[in-house]
Amino acid sequence: MSVSQPIALKNLRKASRPPVIEDESTGSRSLRRALDILDLMLQRGGPLTVAQIIEALSIPKSTAYELVRTLTEANCIEPSGKGSGLYLGRKLYEFGMAYHGHVDLLRDGSIVAEELRNETGETVQLSVLENDQMMVLLKEEGVRPLRIISNVGSRVPINWAAAGRLLVSDLDDKTLTRLLTATVRQSPSGKATMDVKKIIAQVRRYRRQGYATELNEANEHAGCIAAPIIDAAGRCIAALSVVVPEQRLARPNREHLIVSVIKAAEKLSRRIGGPRAV
Repeated sequence: MSVSQPIALKNLRKASRPPVIEDESTGSRSLRRALDILDLMLQRGGPLTVAQIIEALSIPKSTAYELVRTLTEANCIEPSGKGSGLYLGRKLYEFGMAYHGHVDLLRDGSIVAEELRNETGETVQLSVLENDQMMVLLKEEGVRPLRIISNVGSRVPINWAAAGRLLVSDLDDKTLTRLLTATVRQSPSGKATMDVKKIIAQVRRYRRQGYATELNEANEHAGCIAAPIIDAAGRCIAALSVVVPEQRLARPNREHLIVSVIKAAEKLSRRIGGPRAV
């Protein structure tokens, strides 16, 4: 229970070009120069030609053209549409939105998690996908006499956690099968689902219904109810959950917790720019 996407750049080396071995200083210098180009465009506030970049940064002509080509193919800079100039590209916008969303997720997630803890009295977790595992990003400790303890930063396999099943729900079946095949492990309770096809079926069902549940799969006598945090693009970027002793997961308390978690998750989704509930 206790538990942004790599950029695939094209291989820019031509087949006929002999391999180039860059030492650490050369690679660092190229990176610094690429960052200098981006910073120059930001400071100037408008498009620049390669000639202007060379003049402003005193970069060798061949190096400047190579860096511009690499940045352009990575969509970090692109033609401005106004003459021959180049300006900051859409990939940087994506980086900025991801950073903005992460900051909002931590700030607003802490507020919403505390509100959910105060409403239910249970331990609340906000989790994200980290290196193919569920990681607890933040938590609010429960206040009831018998409660489940979890730790920020703890990671568990996807097949142990209700939140984990939501975090991978945007992956296609092929990618999800590959991820699960490589990462499923049996839990301490010995009751975690290990069947990849069954897990995928759960992932699809839980995403459709808007919440996920788990009982005794990660730990004996404990369960979890989780709901997805959805961003503006409709992707699940995190999951909000309550971690509860099993005796408090019986009806009608279970239904009350499901409603509370869903409402809290929808509230957090709206606060970070996600869709409003219909």
